[in-house]
Amino acid sequence: MAMVREELVEGPGAVGLRFPGPARPVRRPRLPSAGRRAIVARRRLGVGLAGLVLVAAMVLATGPGGAAVASRPGTPARITVAQGETVWDLAERYAPDGIDRRAYVASILELNRLDGMPLAGQRLKLPK
Repeated sequence: MAMVREELVEGPGAVGLRFPGPARPVRRPRLPSAGRRAIVARRRLGVGLAGLVLVAAMVLATGPGGAAVASRPGTPARITVAQGETVWDLAERYAPDGIDRRAYVASILELNRLDGMPLAGQRLKLPK
């Protein structure tokens, strides 16, 4: 294919051809370095603020306990632990269907600030 100089288009968005070889786009002039830094700084600030808002929304959505686990309807707010009763027994009795028992046990332990199993006669709060 033969081309004459008059058939070439010049200007923004034009494609320069080097024979033989593939077409390559004409480069646009770069922004001044101070302007580029300002744009990059604004983008980073926007991404950081969006991330902070997302984290805050996740924390607020889960509540102060950190886990959104609830009990079955009609469950009392507090119970007294009977002799030989474990937190797993409480999870079997009061956790709603479809909730992982481990998550329910963890929420009871966290809600009552327990490091281990409760003692008989101890009063425990149950997740609402």
